[in-house]
Amino acid sequence: MEYVKQKLIALLGLSDLRKCLLAEIEQLRDDLEYLESQYEDTKYLAEDLESQVSELESKSDNFEDATDNIRADLELDFQGLKNEFNLMREGYVLDVKLTREVY
Repeated sequence: MEYVKQKLIALLGLSDLRKCLLAEIEQLRDDLEYLESQYEDTKYLAEDLESQVSELESKSDNFEDATDNIRADLELDFQGLKNEFNLMREGYVLDVKLTREVY
């Protein structure tokens, strides 16, 4: 029976077709392995990118907090200097008035 099957395959030319199909199946398997490898690499890179984005968001939030704190400190310092200046000006005006009254 096997002999008849082999002769029939040879007569119909299916032997070469079978070899071509097996070679194509092997090529498709190799391509699939390559694509799976690329998928894993891409998946790893995407996870790494997500981690970096999360890190940058955290640093951005910290930077915003730091600038807000600096701004608040500067506003307080400026207000203190403004108050000091106003007190000095009031003292100067008072001093000038007193000096004028004395002369």
